[in-house]
Amino acid sequence: MQTAPMISASVTIGLPEAIKDAGIDSRKVFESLDLDPAAFSRAEGFIPCSSFARVLEVAAELSGDGSFGLRFGARANPKNVGALAYGVLNSPTLAAGFEIAARYIHLHNEAAQVSFREEKNCSYLCYGVKPLDLDEPRQFIEYGMAAALNTLRFMVGSHWSPREVHFAHEEPPTNSYHLQLFGAPVIFACAINAIVMESEFCQRPIPAADPNLFKVLNRYLESILSDAPKTDQRLEGIRRKIAEAIKAGNPNLGQVAKAMALSPRTLQRQLDTCGIDFRSLLDDTRKRLALVYLKDSENTLTQIAFLLGYSEVSTFNRSFKRWTGKTPLHYRRRAA
Repeated sequence: MQTAPMISASVTIGLPEAIKDAGIDSRKVFESLDLDPAAFSRAEGFIPCSSFARVLEVAAELSGDGSFGLRFGARANPKNVGALAYGVLNSPTLAAGFEIAARYIHLHNEAAQVSFREEKNCSYLCYGVKPLDLDEPRQFIEYGMAAALNTLRFMVGSHWSPREVHFAHEEPPTNSYHLQLFGAPVIFACAINAIVMESEFCQRPIPAADPNLFKVLNRYLESILSDAPKTDQRLEGIRRKIAEAIKAGNPNLGQVAKAMALSPRTLQRQLDTCGIDFRSLLDDTRKRLALVYLKDSENTLTQIAFLLGYSEVSTFNRSFKRWTGKTPLHYRRRAA
């Protein structure tokens, strides 16, 4: 059983404000989905694509604005994505930028499927989405298409418009904002979601691109891709959330699930898929952190115990000896 795809939490930058501007209380949106608003208020880490998609859908429903996802995508700053965006923006040509996006998009959005193809005199920047356990993630798709348009306009100028825009879903009751945003014919019920451009246009150099920066970023992105751990990425994501929660005490599955914008049942299912239970993963995470903290001689044993969520040093000592067969002090002396 595959685990749910994740998306960089950077996509949530400005989301509470966008919901407020739509005339609704963001708390109502998150509460209706039993999600922790705090998980959508920081730009670091990852959140489930399905949770983000549901927030967009509920915000559209409660506000009565069927174009909410599109409007939010239009507000997105491509540079919030980080190295991937800078790699695209500094590509030598638009076509090269599209290839970079297609190769590395899953480092930002695991549900996204980007491809670039040419037919006769037209080029198609295609955008698809893996199944998200929603009947139709229209708002999520329209957000992605609007964000792609923003990126293109960063590359060639804010007044640029494509030749056509294609959406795979059915035409909504009103598409006036679609036409206003894209400044081009918008066609629905197509085979794919795509931004259509002239082929010659895609071969033009990007005016503000820095070729040296492009080389550095391309190497960096490739290193992330090649150095990605072979273990389940979801397990690493859960481990990171546990590490964040440990400092506040002794986290339980429900607390970590809420921090990940998941239900406890969904998190439990993901752990089952990985073949590990929550207590074992919590224990292993503490062990890994302890080994890192002990390498820094500036950290006292009392401080390390506190950072690992232990109320007493003696409890930390017993746990560490169970993990390694040595006391923390003995381990530190041997490692020095």
